Order: sequence, then structure tokens, then C-alpha cells
Amino acid sequence: MAQYLSEEWLDQATTALAADPAIATATAESELIILYEVTGSPTGKTTYSIQMDHGQTSLRVGPAKDAQVSFGMDYDTAAAIAQGELSAQAAFMQGRLKLGGDVSVLIRQHACIDGLSDALAPLRDATTY
Repeated sequence: MAQYLSEEWLDQATTALAADPAIATATAESELIILYEVTGSPTGKTTYSIQMDHGQTSLRVGPAKDAQVSFGMDYDTAAAIAQGELSAQAAFMQGRLKLGGDVSVLIRQHACIDGLSDALAPLRDATTY
């Protein structure tokens, strides 16, 4: 089992996102880059982006200067969201998730963003947190 946000987990997430037909359909008309910054992970700070480009979705490790939206949170919050125990909206309302960039993108691109959780759901059972 892969540790959440480890190199192995990030590789598995990359494969899952690229192979998911529902997210390919949801992102067919979209270009969107979301930056994630997670502090306090077992390896320190983890920064990655999910890039959606007209049906192609990829995960890239490291900063993305051209991200339209960014999410910043601590490891416990990220793990709770990844496990489905906490919604991103609830984390934001509780002050546990910091939002940056163009917030209106979240509204316009909600179908793409909603599909990310579904595409990564199969990893939940194969992940340690």
C-alpha cells in the first residue's frame, strides 16, 4: 500500500487520472490547472498540480506558476478530504483549506473538479494515511 502523497502514491494518482473516462469527458472542453500545497506530510511540504487540458488530465509534482486556482492545507486536512471524511467546502468553511487564485473558476469548472475525487476513489483502499 502506498503512503498518501508519497512518490508512489503520486505516480498511482497520475495513472488513475489519465485513465478515467469520466474525467476525460468532464474536461473535454476545459483547460484548468489546480495547484495543491500540503504542509506537514511525512516527507515535508508536498506541492503538485492537476492539469486538465481538453480531455487529458495529468498530475505533475512541483509548483505550477500558471495555475488558475490553488489549494493550501495541512496534511491532516488533505488526508481527510482524500479519504472522503471531509469535503473541501467544509474544510474551507472551517479555515482548514486556503484558497488562492481565481475563485470564479471553481464555479465555472465544478464538473471537472468534482470528477477528481471520483477518479481517485479507487486509490483510497490501497493507501495508508
